[in-house]
Amino acid sequence: MRIGPFQFRPKIVPTLITLILLPILISLGFWQLSRTEEKQIILEEQALKLEMPALTITGKADSLEDIEYRKLMVTGRFLSDYHILVDNKVHQGQVGFYVVTPLQIEGTRVCVLVNRGWVKATDSRAVLPSITTPSERVAISGIAKLNTKDIVSFNDQNRLGEDWPALVRWLDIKELDKDIPYNLKPFVLMQTADSQGEYVRDWKQVNSPPEKNMSYAVQWFSLATALLLIFIFVNTKRTNKI
Repeated sequence: MRIGPFQFRPKIVPTLITLILLPILISLGFWQLSRTEEKQIILEEQALKLEMPALTITGKADSLEDIEYRKLMVTGRFLSDYHILVDNKVHQGQVGFYVVTPLQIEGTRVCVLVNRGWVKATDSRAVLPSITTPSERVAISGIAKLNTKDIVSFNDQNRLGEDWPALVRWLDIKELDKDIPYNLKPFVLMQTADSQGEYVRDWKQVNSPPEKNMSYAVQWFSLATALLLIFIFVNTKRTNKI
């Protein structure tokens, strides 16, 4: 194909490479755009539900759709014999653990796992951080987390050892329900409070903001554009004038 003094004559190898890579790059860009939209919808839904009055959690079954993103209140006593430490959690560049303790709901045999926050790891992997827990009746406020496996895992090994405190890579409520002699609620309560105390509670509504996915989409579309321009450039030659 001639365009003015230039001749566009695509070769087989560059054409095949472009036909393979270009749709992949474009689809990755649109996938990131869809992730941007999904996260924006989640953030808007969370903002609306956080404005609603707090719900009180009891021993009765809960509608997970109703409690997701809502402010929750629960009263009971912590079961200090069954602490759980979620391993390899990073805060401001420091490695530590999430401290999770079952809370027996007042007047019931039902517990809810309460993520009390982040604590820094000790200098030795063999020494776990000490956990202080109130023994008296407490009233806890927080937000429900339904998806408790927030890491990518390439194997099924979760709990390290069988002792307590339980050291785990992620919270598997069904697995823990077998070892804790109480019925566990099917969600984790991410504790919130004005006073952080010894645990850091810097909860993220989404793992990364939608703006980050938008920047990824721009990068993929830019790569697709660059690939197309390179394809045109390497297959276009200036013809000699007669």
